[in-house]
Amino acid sequence: VVEVRGAGLLVGAELDGPAQPVIDAALDAGLVCLSSGPNVLRLAPPLVVTADDVDQAIEILVEVTAR
Repeated sequence: VVEVRGAGLLVGAELDGPAQPVIDAALDAGLVCLSSGPNVLRLAPPLVVTADDVDQAIEILVEVTAR
């Protein structure tokens, strides 16, 4: 992860490589992510997201980006 930016719940994480493999791995682990360009991972959780949901999403992202 090169940079994280965002506003409110909308977050973009610029990666040092292509975002699509991370998006695919996250989806396989149960986390829906999008891209915002070839190397930007975009997160747009629902307004009813809980702290536990955020913690679980972070765990998944840590796991898939470590691969």
